[in-house]
Amino acid sequence: MKWLISALLLAFACAADAQPGRIVSLDYCADQFVLGLANRDQIVALSADSQRAFSHLRADAKGIPQVRADAESLLALEPDLVVRAWGGDAHLLGLLKRAGIPTHEIGYAASIDDAVALTRTAGRVFGQSERTEMRLAALPKPRAPLNRSALYLTPGGVTAGEGTLIGDMMRRAGLDNAETKPGWSSYSLEDLVRHPPHFIVSAFFGFDTDRRDAWSPSRHPVLGNILSDATVVEIDEARVSCPAWFVAEEADALATRAGEGQ
Repeated sequence: MKWLISALLLAFACAADAQPGRIVSLDYCADQFVLGLANRDQIVALSADSQRAFSHLRADAKGIPQVRADAESLLALEPDLVVRAWGGDAHLLGLLKRAGIPTHEIGYAASIDDAVALTRTAGRVFGQSERTEMRLAALPKPRAPLNRSALYLTPGGVTAGEGTLIGDMMRRAGLDNAETKPGWSSYSLEDLVRHPPHFIVSAFFGFDTDRRDAWSPSRHPVLGNILSDATVVEIDEARVSCPAWFVAEEADALATRAGEGQ
């Protein structure tokens, strides 16, 4: 009986680390996991956004074919694994299931620990656990507290509190989040005027996906004055737009920039 259990455990371990030879990803977030963890010869195609400015590993995507997230284009590639965060609709996913093509869903992260877990799972699915663990082991550790408050601001009038990946990134950078409400919410110009934080952590201002409407607080002249007077620390949008391991790297970079701006 013992030998049978050992054999089954070994079979499960081998299956978990089996390397799919034809991987296709359907959106730019899935692209990051595939590019960063899989062998290049495992990758058949990436999403149409794989080389856009918000794709962190866009340089590594050069030379790899792109595919639209539709059934005809996808099935023609004969993948043995399709990776997605949000790409593809319910019809396409149902078709893949009926065709017997496995799909790996990246999942949601509310913290850097969550992002590490998503990375570890993807590495196992790609048959690249050893490479993934080496990458995770090299991640920077959380910084010591800076005893400085910071508020995350975006052009759309949104900020991040507890229970968000951005909020956890700020904590890991040693910053005290000035936003006390949990989750994502609209920031208050009145609160900014009354209680200005030490740092404004800004992202996506002037980015190619910046879509501010006429009523966005980011258009208000009061905010413009606050931003001109405050110590603004910009973050690399391409390293926070997907819940992957490199969010920890950006947290470390944020800590360095904030320390230099004290």
